Amino acid sequence: MTWVPGRGRPVVIPEDTTPLRGAGIDARVRVAWLLRLNRLAKAPGPAGRFVDMLRAQGCALGPSTLCRYETGVEAVPKSVVRSYEKTLELPAGQLLGVCFGIDRMFGPALAPEGARGISRTALSDALGEWEARVAMGAMTGPDWIHVADAITRPTGPVLPLSMLHGWVDQLVTETMRSVRHAYATRIHALTLLLGDRAAGRVVLDAVARMVAQPGAQSVTNVIPVLGSSPDPAVLQWLVQHFERSDGEQMWGAAYGLLNQICNGRMPADMVPRIARAALGAAGDGPSRGGPAFAVAQRLSATLTQQVVARLGYYAAPTVAGARVQSPAGLSAYRSAALQESGLDDPLLDRLLREALSPDFVERRHHSSLMLAASPYRSVVAEVATEQVADPAGPYAAHAAAHALGYLAGAEQRDRLLDLLATVPEERAAMLVALAHSGGVPAHVDLVAFAAEPELVSTVVYAAGMSNHPDLARLAAGARTAGVQAQRSAIWWQQTGAAISEVPAVLTAPECLTLAG
Repeated sequence: MTWVPGRGRPVVIPEDTTPLRGAGIDARVRVAWLLRLNRLAKAPGPAGRFVDMLRAQGCALGPSTLCRYETGVEAVPKSVVRSYEKTLELPAGQLLGVCFGIDRMFGPALAPEGARGISRTALSDALGEWEARVAMGAMTGPDWIHVADAITRPTGPVLPLSMLHGWVDQLVTETMRSVRHAYATRIHALTLLLGDRAAGRVVLDAVARMVAQPGAQSVTNVIPVLGSSPDPAVLQWLVQHFERSDGEQMWGAAYGLLNQICNGRMPADMVPRIARAALGAAGDGPSRGGPAFAVAQRLSATLTQQVVARLGYYAAPTVAGARVQSPAGLSAYRSAALQESGLDDPLLDRLLREALSPDFVERRHHSSLMLAASPYRSVVAEVATEQVADPAGPYAAHAAAHALGYLAGAEQRDRLLDLLATVPEERAAMLVALAHSGGVPAHVDLVAFAAEPELVSTVVYAAGMSNHPDLARLAAGARTAGVQAQRSAIWWQQTGAAISEVPAVLTAPECLTLAG
């Protein structure tokens, strides 16, 4: 069953025509693509019928406006994206979280839209409800966006400082263990808070403390958000962290700096300092050289050459199938997607190229999130499992294994378990994919995997995200590769397991709209 009727006019799919290796992308077109593809898959039929469905949700627009939104001619307001979610019965935040991320990193992608006023009574009721939800650990990503919008308005409530710190601490720790739209919506809530100078300093303090905790993992989930802040003090912290940290901590700082660089907000006077830091880090080995190379690539070709010379090697994979022009296995994904949808979809091709290649680390992340929020998710994940087992080229298995961390769902879990047992080269990626798709089953002996030094960090991560029974044994030091792994296991015990889906709990008051 394809998404397109057999008769009638050809379906026009938005296309990003920016150069594949260019400096930017067409962010507005990508939002349009996400809306159109989800509509075609979930509500096939005439556009006019869908317009009526939107109107029933309180979103009044005509067929011509719908067409302009879905082809990228006109930027889409966030309220319309939210109406698509409701009308198509998608989880709250599935589309919005990704759209906010595209807007933040590559935008503007969404139309500016003023927030409606909030009465004091409604706001008071909402604050009481949020306080109860925070205490229960029942906040959703959209809930957090509502909170961030309310407390950063000029006329918003002034929370007691202890409450604000407590709420932000919880939001940061939830972000560190969230995946897919649960992650994307929480990141946006933090971005809204960072836009307010007072609240932004609270976020900085929380992030700095949380990522400095002994054994903290998932730091790359939260450090990059600091790159969206307009506050020079926050940027200073990010640059200092890039200069002084290594490994995952430095990667987090690098992603944050890429946020500033890619959207053109990096202050010119900071560039020489970052360039010096990248060049200096290149001489310190792979744990610092990798993120230094990623940042250098976006600053200048000359700096990239200097970093490569200092490293002694090119830090990005160059084997056949690793480049964005022709990633390994691309034709298999294309064919499966065409059979699923019946659509000739050039933007899907573009997203696959970016998701399957490490050439642009920031695009790889956002393109993978887009695929995960699209109706192609399951079919692309199925092809990825096939590519891990029987790759089409030298890099295909590794690219597919990485993609499964974003795309795998419950329907792929049995296959992931088979791959965990049969493809040792991609064992770490299979553990991550299992952790992100509902958790590693209790019967899997994670302690046995922890005996392998190169796997131990990922094993602890998978155990923590899965609330696996072996987490207690790892926290007690069973067959780990040192105290760091034991500390990480203890950190997971104290922090909590994965938030992979937004839970269906109480709805927010209707007067509160999702902020942009």
